[in-house]
Amino acid sequence: MFYTLSMIPIFQSFSFWILLSLSIVIILLFLYLLSPLFYVICWAGILAFFVSPVYKYINKRLNGKKRLSAIIVFAGVIFFIILPLALIALHFYSQVSSLLEAIQPVSQKNIVDFLHKFQKHPKIYALISKFSTQLQPFLPEIQREFTQFVSNLVQFGFAFLKTFIKRAFTFSLQLAFTLITFYYFLIDGEKILNTIKELIPVEEEEKEKIFTRISFILQGVLYGNILTALIQGFFALIIYFLLGIPQNLIWAFLTVVASFIPVAGTGLVWIPLTIYLLVIGKYTKAVILFLFSVLVISQVDNIVKPILIGEKTKIHNLLIFFAVLGGLAKFGFLGLFLGPVILGLFLCVLEIYKLKWINSENILKIYTLKDYNSQDFKDKNA
Repeated sequence: MFYTLSMIPIFQSFSFWILLSLSIVIILLFLYLLSPLFYVICWAGILAFFVSPVYKYINKRLNGKKRLSAIIVFAGVIFFIILPLALIALHFYSQVSSLLEAIQPVSQKNIVDFLHKFQKHPKIYALISKFSTQLQPFLPEIQREFTQFVSNLVQFGFAFLKTFIKRAFTFSLQLAFTLITFYYFLIDGEKILNTIKELIPVEEEEKEKIFTRISFILQGVLYGNILTALIQGFFALIIYFLLGIPQNLIWAFLTVVASFIPVAGTGLVWIPLTIYLLVIGKYTKAVILFLFSVLVISQVDNIVKPILIGEKTKIHNLLIFFAVLGGLAKFGFLGLFLGPVILGLFLCVLEIYKLKWINSENILKIYTLKDYNSQDFKDKNA
């Protein structure tokens, strides 16, 4: 009878760890290879997830012609998402630039002279005059802090605009690669998911439970929170534009961001704007803004979210808020989407942990040298 080294338990264990180490190194090298395309893959994945219901519907109507369906969806994304967003970005850039140019001279003026400009609004000026009289001893210090604050704000704004211009070309290339990746994600998305499913070492029924839960959580994050916030921002932009509020696109963007903040939400934007309209004597506009914000913008969360995701999954607003803040800090604008997505995947991992290691009786067994030598292991692997 002949023996090989692989039949000896100690060498079985040794070869296993060698293979595992080699696999980890190769996986890390592959991830390092893809790291320059991280943003491209993330944007393509998010976009594909958003429009996948539309793609599936068109593909079904065209009797499974995947490439033709993907081309139709691809064209729709360009004309109905990319081009409008490009126009909005240019308009946003224009509004930020004009706002910075308007407030730049403020840093060079005396604060008293600046306050005198409010004389055309008697109610505001009367209120400011009352406070300025009481704060007279502190005006020099306030002047220094005010000047420094405005200067820093202007410097930050112009630095942002310069960066925006410098990255415009790079962004165009990234957008092209993103759209190409998005196209193939539509066509081969199911194959990619099936490959991932095959690599998960659990029963088929448990795989379906895991992926169903992942789908629900991502729908809750992307549709229930992000899409809801964008709809609120869209309605806010409409009313701000109709009421003639200056820099309306900037306020609409802030409304989108504020929608993720627990409790206060979009009220952090439209309430100050309502007060501003009241103070300058635009009473009718203030009432219209208040009623529209209460009856439409604030109700989007209560009406649209249940329609989009139903009661399948609920994620605490505070978690979403932290995910958005952390995402914006680490990944820039992509973090507005990627932060909640990472949160969704994290919750999915917790669900898998609960399903496989806590609620399941079949706990994953890690074999040691002692296991290899046991009679039970030999019988199972005979």
